[in-house]
Amino acid sequence: MIPGPVSIDDEILEALARPVQAHYGDRWTALYKHAVAGMKEVFKTQGEVHLVFGSGMAGVEMCIGSVLSVGDEVLIPTNGLFGDRMAEVATANGLKVHSFTAGIGQAITAAQVRDELAANPGVRAVCIVYHETSIGVLNEVEGICRAARDHGALAIVDGISAVGGVPFEMDAWGADLCVTVANKCIAGPIGVAPVAAGPRALAALDDGRPKAAGWYLNLATWRKYSELWSGWHPHPTTMPTNVIEAFDLALTRLLEEGVDARCRRLAASRDRVRDGLEEIGFEMLSPIATASPVTTAAYGLEGMDVDDYLDWLLREHRIRIGGGLGELRGRIFRVGHMGRAAEPEAIDRFLRATAAYVEKLPKAR
Repeated sequence: MIPGPVSIDDEILEALARPVQAHYGDRWTALYKHAVAGMKEVFKTQGEVHLVFGSGMAGVEMCIGSVLSVGDEVLIPTNGLFGDRMAEVATANGLKVHSFTAGIGQAITAAQVRDELAANPGVRAVCIVYHETSIGVLNEVEGICRAARDHGALAIVDGISAVGGVPFEMDAWGADLCVTVANKCIAGPIGVAPVAAGPRALAALDDGRPKAAGWYLNLATWRKYSELWSGWHPHPTTMPTNVIEAFDLALTRLLEEGVDARCRRLAASRDRVRDGLEEIGFEMLSPIATASPVTTAAYGLEGMDVDDYLDWLLREHRIRIGGGLGELRGRIFRVGHMGRAAEPEAIDRFLRATAAYVEKLPKAR
């Protein structure tokens, strides 16, 4: 019940154990393109989608480095570990990063972004984490994308722990680039980072300016081979074929359920967890208005050893949840509501175990 990678169904695990097929040829190409088409539905885009072999941060680096040049100015607001990491990626690619932070448990707002853009007219891209998993908070991505467009900047969205489980409409909202992963809301295996690119991002690839990206994590490379080798090998390198096959199965399940229905189901799981924890006496880190539907963060009770609680859950009940990160380590815990962790039986088992742990704590005098 951590905020990812998620526990996945046996049928998807079985796909990983099948004989390895070749990463080229008719059968493989049909499978790859089927998954690409499915991800376009999930992103809600008419743009391009590429299934990058790597982690979510590989996709983030591709998005940032492919359309920006060394020395370009970018705005990367942050309210947690993954916003900070996005800024690290941009800095490592030679970009000039402008940033600001929100308070603990607070969302980044479009109004804040507009103010920063007004103060920094040279910004060429706004990079934003949609769901800041380290605190279980959603940032105002729709409004932030609009603010970037109004400024004439690209909008680059880290949708790693949001797309497929949190409402997102890439084209309608004006996002230019977005990355997600198979192993979060889609409930698939580790190893695939789908990257979506809209027309403004694709135009930026060909604007004649040298880009920060190298060869593999470069959208231009993936575009080239998706066109040049479209009929038999629509990607630049060897791919983990079993992982893509398992991912396609998880993606098919998502589309059969319906993306909007999946979003509602995960949000209902979040509500079940929040209500149960509050009934036991826990305080949530963020208000429901900005709380993620796929990760809940709560403060430990006064005098409670959060690390001991995490260890006890795993040792006594075989339930793993996440702890706090950075300055929140030892102060909060995080519960994921993706994959099998969203099942009511799993949630009730977690809440019963938590209530039992609290019951055995020394009572305050």
